[in-house]
Amino acid sequence: MQTNTNSHTRASTASPSPISQSSGGDTSLGKPSRKRIYHVMDIAAAFVALACLALSILVVSNDHLSSYLGTGNRQLIVIGFLLSIMNLCLGSVTPTFFLLLEARVGNSTLQNYDGILRNTPMASKLSFAWRMVLVTMLALPVGLSAAYKTFTGGESSMKIHAPDYITNAMYFGLFRPPATASSMHGVSFFFNATNSFRDASERAANLSEPPLPTFPQAYGYNILLLNSSSAAQLDILDPNYILKIQKLLAPGESWNITASVLGTVATLNKSAATEEDFKSACNEMESNHTWYHESKDLFVGSSACSLSLTDRKEESDQSLQYVGLAPGNPNCTQYAPHNIYTYNIYRQPCRGTWSVSRGGFRLLEGCCDDHILDWDKQQVIQWQYSALPSWYTCVLIEMLRTFCLYPSKEHDAYRGNRSVWMMPYMSVSVATMMWSSTVSKQVTSFDSETFDKGREILTTQNKTHVTFEEASIFYHIKMDEGNQTVIYTRPTLQTSPWLYLVLSIQPFLLLIFLGTIALLHTVPLDKGFGLISILSGVEHRGLDSLSGASLSGELKRPVKLTMSPVAPVQGDEKSTIKFVQYSSDTASAAIDPHHFSGFRTNFTVFKRALCRDLKPIISSCFPALNSMQTGLASSGRRLNIGGHARLEAYVRILEPASWKFFDTEVSNKNTSVVFIYVYGQAKIDWAGHRVPQEVIDRIMAEVGKWPMGLEEAKRV
Repeated sequence: MQTNTNSHTRASTASPSPISQSSGGDTSLGKPSRKRIYHVMDIAAAFVALACLALSILVVSNDHLSSYLGTGNRQLIVIGFLLSIMNLCLGSVTPTFFLLLEARVGNSTLQNYDGILRNTPMASKLSFAWRMVLVTMLALPVGLSAAYKTFTGGESSMKIHAPDYITNAMYFGLFRPPATASSMHGVSFFFNATNSFRDASERAANLSEPPLPTFPQAYGYNILLLNSSSAAQLDILDPNYILKIQKLLAPGESWNITASVLGTVATLNKSAATEEDFKSACNEMESNHTWYHESKDLFVGSSACSLSLTDRKEESDQSLQYVGLAPGNPNCTQYAPHNIYTYNIYRQPCRGTWSVSRGGFRLLEGCCDDHILDWDKQQVIQWQYSALPSWYTCVLIEMLRTFCLYPSKEHDAYRGNRSVWMMPYMSVSVATMMWSSTVSKQVTSFDSETFDKGREILTTQNKTHVTFEEASIFYHIKMDEGNQTVIYTRPTLQTSPWLYLVLSIQPFLLLIFLGTIALLHTVPLDKGFGLISILSGVEHRGLDSLSGASLSGELKRPVKLTMSPVAPVQGDEKSTIKFVQYSSDTASAAIDPHHFSGFRTNFTVFKRALCRDLKPIISSCFPALNSMQTGLASSGRRLNIGGHARLEAYVRILEPASWKFFDTEVSNKNTSVVFIYVYGQAKIDWAGHRVPQEVIDRIMAEVGKWPMGLEEAKRV
């Protein structure tokens, strides 16, 4: 009969030569090696991780660096990049660490090794513990990348040179605030400037007053309450310059500008001579009209309380202001002595710190010197026509009305003149009144590039000419004079210890893993463990049980993988490992591979494992072993019948030559099989009994399933 050979058969018979059939003399492709405590790549990974940790901490803690990186979330990008590198470094060490743990304290199953190597938490037959560990390690970088972003809200600052950002010179002076319309008399500037002060000092819903602040206290963009009886209106930055800064800033950024400026300071004069001076001013008002006095009722249609404002008329000295607040409707002289408040207003040197943000401009803090500036710098106050009583009496009524009447059931909406806020309100009102009136006179638009400081701005009554520079209405402050500081503040990550903890988790774990790897150095498994190492060391006879899983990669039951170090060839310092796999249904007869921590195995440890694993077999085959005490005594050793008595009794039955073998430490490929083989072959009568054949048969059957077969046991 003719035999037909199809294409499939021809293809199978025409397969290429096996890899082992090399043209050279050496048919082995494996490269033996000596196990190292640490590998160079592991040490390099540790150094890189620690360097990234140091850089990440520096990026957060160093103000200059964090401020530089704060623009456009560059700090977050850099931290995320460094965390990714630290995660890669940790990932280069983690598989080796997990494999060593599995080999030493785990179940040492093929599925666990496979899941660890592939980093797959959902791998088939993977133990629950490793599932959780792998999920945790996969979630760790995701959690850290989210955790460090929760530390936003910090800020970093650095000192800058303003001309590097804005080429225009920085001017201060009696400028109108940004984005406010011009006003010939400044009333709108008054309410705009005092708005923050009134909001901060208003009463609560239960009519209770807030306590006085710690002095000096800043309000709004230029009010500085020096004490309860003195307030200053500081000169502010050129509004055009403020708009340039705001255009430059990103959301959340700010400039803190500290500068030595001038302030319009109103101070309550508490001297006793003020009463006579005020009466003299009232008399002069009636005789030669050199003083102006304006008095109005605080309440429409009622003369219960009146307010007056008295100062010089026309172009004259406005540095002296009399504010009257009295019950009824008194004439000029009747305000004295208890209801008149005398204020001196001067230009004085001050220092303030302003914050300019993308959407605001405010005074943070400041202070003023008691020194009164020279005569020429006072002329903006002492030589002008303001007509303050005409324009500001109603404004002062709005501010001070609440302090006239005593609180009562009828007038409980008013604070009364005993309020601690009465004098601060009056001081702020007088200073702001003079400042807003003066600012309203600057009707021309200021241009720092064409500004002429030498141009005459004032001509006094005695024909003295005062220039812009002399009057210091607008003035430039140079940074090299030490009178100006600009701090650029950007939103960054908080310098929190918890953030540093988040950044250090991965390097800390890496160091722990490396330390544990060193402690597990005796475990016969190294960094190169993987598919090649398993294929090179596995017993080929045990591979048949894995058939059918070549495509699916899944097994029906957990398969144990034991590791036994193979002694090096004489003259060769390198060693290799033998891997043996067996399914879970034969696992009860296997010696725990974790007791084999190196090339030498202690028999005491082995005996415990042997007794534990074979106890069910022995006890089911030969129950009479419980009565073997007599025979053991004849050998000079007494067995204490206990948990493993049956098996230890069998061990004592062995030939005398085996006693020495059992009591010494042995260096062997697979000690367990040797013991079982020697025991299985013992057929010595003891106490008139021969070892039952059924026991020998059962044990020999188990030997065939063990990592080393009977024939190899004989060779050992």
